[in-house]
Amino acid sequence: MISVHRQYELKGTTHFHAHIEVNPVGILDVEIIENKQHHKAELCDVGFKKLSGSTRVFGKQGKAQWALDLHDKDASELNHLIVEANEEFETLMRDL
Repeated sequence: MISVHRQYELKGTTHFHAHIEVNPVGILDVEIIENKQHHKAELCDVGFKKLSGSTRVFGKQGKAQWALDLHDKDASELNHLIVEANEEFETLMRDL
């Protein structure tokens, strides 16, 4: 089980960058580099909402909720990485 790291430019006027780690044990870790914000969520608490020209990725960290807007292509890749991580984790649990 290997964590996958990606860096995406956030959609909007600030052009901030998010470093995202998809951990196959079920955690999504997000760090917005320019303003040093850090978000975390279990993969089951991550969702996607299509907006006009972008996709909003949102998650829940404890009682707090967070969201960031990605380009559609990047959000699609992130969604695919999350699906793969979930499948990998399920396979590992079945093999145990």
